[in-house]
Amino acid sequence: MLARCQFGASEDGDAGAILTYPINGHPWRRNIIRSYSFPLDQETTSLLFAEPRRIRSEFPNSCLDKDLLWSDFSEKANAITRDRATNTLCFTIGVMVEHSEPEEYFSIRENDVALTTSALFQKITQLVAPYERV
Repeated sequence: MLARCQFGASEDGDAGAILTYPINGHPWRRNIIRSYSFPLDQETTSLLFAEPRRIRSEFPNSCLDKDLLWSDFSEKANAITRDRATNTLCFTIGVMVEHSEPEEYFSIRENDVALTTSALFQKITQLVAPYERV
């Protein structure tokens, strides 16, 4: 019963998350949505932007391209990215530059050690944890 999270950050240290809170017995599209802001120091910002490149470099087999994924539309208005091979829920990580192609863009299984031990995952988890429940 934890919230779903979309997290974003800019290189100037502004970060934020949109959390969608589950309500038992209700579809996701009707649930409470809240936004939160997180000012980040330069060291943390640099770390968050460097981590996707490090993950892809050190764990290339963990980084799944689009052709290895599928979107689970079992609930209307609620596509969930999953790994085709194992049907595991995936996190999508992207580093975008305004009006250009992504510098990094891949998905990674939610239980992959490359994700769960990364500073990126740990920092975002730390920031969002106090807001995961309504």
